[in-house]
Amino acid sequence: MEPSNTKNEGHISMTTPMVTPHLPALLMQVLLEQGLNANELLDETGVVLEHFSQPQHLFSYQQLATIITRGLRLTGNPRLGLLFGQRVRHSHMAELGVALSCAPNMETVYQIMKRYQKILGSAFNIRKVDHASHVALIANKLIPLGSNYHFNQESWLSSLACSLARALETPLSALNFQVEFDYPEPSNSDPFYELFGDKVRFSQKHSQLLVSRELTHIPLTTACPTYLKLALEECERACQRSLRPTSLPERIRSHLRNLLDAPPTADEVASHFNMSTRTLNRRLEDLDLHFRQILKEVKFDMASQLLRTTEMPIGLVAQRSGFTEASNFVKAFREWSGTTPSRYRNQLRATEMH
Repeated sequence: MEPSNTKNEGHISMTTPMVTPHLPALLMQVLLEQGLNANELLDETGVVLEHFSQPQHLFSYQQLATIITRGLRLTGNPRLGLLFGQRVRHSHMAELGVALSCAPNMETVYQIMKRYQKILGSAFNIRKVDHASHVALIANKLIPLGSNYHFNQESWLSSLACSLARALETPLSALNFQVEFDYPEPSNSDPFYELFGDKVRFSQKHSQLLVSRELTHIPLTTACPTYLKLALEECERACQRSLRPTSLPERIRSHLRNLLDAPPTADEVASHFNMSTRTLNRRLEDLDLHFRQILKEVKFDMASQLLRTTEMPIGLVAQRSGFTEASNFVKAFREWSGTTPSRYRNQLRATEMH
């Protein structure tokens, strides 16, 4: 793999227009339905109301952040993200939404989202972590979110949970999803429990949606294999048109996955991307990330994948996942997942048999 040629590669600009109008148009519609004045929301942003109905127009993250900040202030509703997320439909997701609506099951839905989510210009990337009894869907932010962090977390979690419930044709309250937020419970948390039921947790390690593994392979009634192929071709073309670069954390993860037999240090990774270690750490800290955390996640993802999909001996799984000693691997895996690698593999098999 050749080193990067520029320090700015992977840096996602707050001011460069790169977000398509599909979700911003819905956001604006929701805000106007709250009785807000368009001029107050858009004043001095460089955005006019007509931009939201122009398919080729692109918005910057800074413009959208300003609109969200004003919307929160003018409505006086700190749970605006929950309201917005519940309104999101596949029709608001451009080519990606068409592909998602044709997917055969939730596992495929995730794989499509993972590959093509940059089409929407979202401020997050969704990452899946496989546990023995459930999968965790976690959002890693791509840009600093500041005071809009709660809005963004609540909007993507409510959107994802509601979308999955609709796809499974089951009320959200009946699915027993567990929803977790990485910040303290707000003074008025009723809207969370009204939407998600009693399985809501605050002050957790991640903001994430926990879904039973048994649900991930249930056939979806909207599946359409023929049109899915066409939709994925459109997604490929849309990705090629997208101006959003691959983020630095994404690029680091990809680089590490190829080198787990001898994991590089932070200094070596910084050198690979033509930046100082200090710059690497600062840019990760801007996103509330650390190099060690990313390396740990990549190791766990590799280990869980090998345990799920191969009969590879535990010692070899440890080696392929970046560990020189199987005992250290077993200890680390237990800390990550709450169980040993062997039990994890056996629990997965038991789940798949049911």
